[in-house]
Formats: sequence, structure tokens, C-alpha cells
Amino acid sequence: MKAFEAQIRELKRQLEASPWLKWAGLAIALLLAAFVLQSMDGVRTERQKAAIEAEQNLRRILSLKGQDAWLEREKNAQQLRDALTAQLPGVATPGMAQAALQSWLRGVTASFDSKQNVTIRVNRSGPVDGMPDVIRVNAALNGALSPRQSLGLLRQIENSPNLIAVETLTVLSDDSNTLHLTVNAYYRVTGAATP
Repeated sequence: MKAFEAQIRELKRQLEASPWLKWAGLAIALLLAAFVLQSMDGVRTERQKAAIEAEQNLRRILSLKGQDAWLEREKNAQQLRDALTAQLPGVATPGMAQAALQSWLRGVTASFDSKQNVTIRVNRSGPVDGMPDVIRVNAALNGALSPRQSLGLLRQIENSPNLIAVETLTVLSDDSNTLHLTVNAYYRVTGAATP
């Protein structure tokens, strides 16, 4: 405590000895006060913007409050989702879904010549967001197919009874006639395979 008092006395002595230190100290205090005020104004502006956005959201929600149409739309959307999910082929495990997709792709490509080097690779499977009992299986198909054969293959995929979506497609119609195709197939995991 005595050391602190000694430092205070020394500071007072230096301030009395040189008056410009008083003005410098006053200028520093004013600058700090201005900085604090500016920071507080920035915080006030941000809070004001947040309050305006919250009020706009509240007004939007309140304007929808009495509308029963949204409840009817939710019910219809759930019914449609359930109907579409029921149309997905059921499998007992994700592995069976991968095997089913691989088998179907082999059947679709069975008519191609062995010189065309058609290869099928099942890459991964994973759940679909928001639908825990539905999985997405990804597969890649590569081969030396002509553009006409590639188009025929795409038509077969499009006409599949199962939900299969083309993710990427690359067709090179040069000397190599190359096709690179990735698809996603969707299956419903039921715990027991359904016919």
C-alpha cells in the first residue's frame, strides 16, 4: 500500500512540475470518453436493428395467426410425403439397398458388349434429412458407350419403377465414347424386406 501511495505522490509532483501533462491527461480522458460513447452508440444501433427485425417477424407471425389454411397445407404435405415414402421399395438393411441398386444397374447394363468396359461401383448410403427411415444409395457407372447408348441408358433409368435420380452425367462423344454417371436411389428401411 505504501508503494502505491508513493507512486501517487510522484505522479502529483510530475503533474505540478509540468502543466502540459495536465492537458495531455485531459485530452486522453476526452478521447477515451468519446471512444466509449461511440461504442455505446454502435451497440445501441445494433440493438435497435435487432428490435426492428424482431418486431417485423412478430407482426408477420401474428398476421398468419388466424389462418387455418396453413394447418390444412401441413396436413396435405404430410399425407403426400407419407404416400411418396410408401412407394419407395422397402429393404431390411442399408446393405440390402446397396445390393438391390447394384443388381438393378447390372440388369440395365447387361445388354452392353464386354468391350465397352461397363463398371458399376456402389459408393455410399446414408439417411435422408428429416426422414429417418429413408436412405439414399449412391452409385457410379462408367463405360465406353456411344451417345445413343448413353441416351438409352438414361431413358431406362428414368423409367425405373424405383426412385432413382441422376446426380452427375458426363458423356464424351470423341474417339473414346465415354460415359460417367452417378445416381442416387432411395429406399425405405423397414427392418424386414417387403416384396
